Amino acid sequence: MTIFEVAFSSNIKEVKKIVRCAQNYISEMIPSIDAEELLDLRLILSELLFNAVIHGNKNNSEKMVRLKIKITGNTINAVISDQGNGFDFSRLSYTNSEASAEEHGRGISLVNALVDSLSFAKPGNIIMFCKKVGSYV
Repeated sequence: MTIFEVAFSSNIKEVKKIVRCAQNYISEMIPSIDAEELLDLRLILSELLFNAVIHGNKNNSEKMVRLKIKITGNTINAVISDQGNGFDFSRLSYTNSEASAEEHGRGISLVNALVDSLSFAKPGNIIMFCKKVGSYV
């Protein structure tokens, strides 16, 4: 098991750099990961980190976003947290066609389709996902 952990101030310019570092780390730790899976992970991490900066911390550069990635075998477990007030995640709908037409919530639906599991912790400023990649049984 290996861990990648980083905290950064809420600045959207930092997100690309953090995602690139996380992708490099994952590639090193899971050599069997393919380009499509790395692209999916870039999308997942970008969406969730942008949400934390923009919606969670309201672009307040004095607030921090944290990313922790734990790799066990070919399984990636990640936790993203921000210092915002959170949101009522029980109101999310991943399959409701109305939700896909709304301005907010589409990214979470997309992420949910790309991961093996997705969950939130109260008060809604912590999101966790699990994704199996590479050659796994």
